Amino acid sequence: MQTIILAMQRRPVAQVLISKMHENPGIQVVYEPEYDSLATDAADYGADAVLIEVSETGIYDAGYCLALCLRLRMEAPACRLLLLCPEQDEASVSAAVEAARSGLIDDFLFYDASIDFITAKLLTG
Repeated sequence: MQTIILAMQRRPVAQVLISKMHENPGIQVVYEPEYDSLATDAADYGADAVLIEVSETGIYDAGYCLALCLRLRMEAPACRLLLLCPEQDEASVSAAVEAARSGLIDDFLFYDASIDFITAKLLTG
């Protein structure tokens, strides 16, 4: 069974992603709106992938999310890490590009990506 964790503030987007991924047998999806326990959750669930939304406002900005990715790399090194970034926030985009180049994250997507594209990225290694 493949386990995917969605760390997101946008509950409606998470619900659509969960519905879409449940169309595939053998997929377990965990929704985590509070990011603080994500590193432990990823290790406990044996997560294959984690999608982390970089918030446009609030505490879950790019800096917070990248620090979280560093913890995730230590707690669950085999887990694929993907960031969901606001395409209009140049600082977040630059941080995501650099994080991908350095290997801190595996990939990043933009808010305006389609649900099908996000789902495909999460389901493929």
